[in-house]
Amino acid sequence: MSLHEKLLQVHAAIRQPVKDGYNPHFNSSFASLNECTKVVAEAVRSVEGCDYWQRAVYNPEASCWEMQTVFCADGEEVVLSTHPFRDNANPQQTASATTYARRYSLQSAFNLAAEDDDGMDASMPPEPAFEQTNDVLRIAYQRMGDAIEGWCRRHGCDSPEEIQAKKDGVKKRPEWPSQCKSLDYINSLTREFQDA
Repeated sequence: MSLHEKLLQVHAAIRQPVKDGYNPHFNSSFASLNECTKVVAEAVRSVEGCDYWQRAVYNPEASCWEMQTVFCADGEEVVLSTHPFRDNANPQQTASATTYARRYSLQSAFNLAAEDDDGMDASMPPEPAFEQTNDVLRIAYQRMGDAIEGWCRRHGCDSPEEIQAKKDGVKKRPEWPSQCKSLDYINSLTREFQDA
């Protein structure tokens, strides 16, 4: 049986992951890396002679790391998915970016229908290019969301509705459409809410 045929068997055996993770910042659920890994491992190892792994490879042309998900059957291997991520000076941000990259690469490689953006769309504009946003910007959006929530708590408007209204207000600023993917702009908004 060819590698391709075995991969088809693996895809047929995949059960979709449950959303077992929770993001309190956006009151949303997502499929965790643990859950995605579990469903993929179950399906892959149900087909004789198959396995998979993930590896981080540095791409000098893009100046970033790439998380590859590799499928192997009877000594042959193929890279099913590559997800870019950036190494950061902050080890916690690096770990977070690595986790996102592993999760999204797995979901792409094995067609996991988890609808998983970890709630980040709550602070992102509804644009079709969202999937191409890099992990550094994702982390910046999360920090901005945290800063807005902190501002709301300090000013006594900490109900979920008030917090969401404040986040929506940021997206109504006139400069938002042209600056919403600028890391410098997002960081300046974060500082604005942290300092106020």
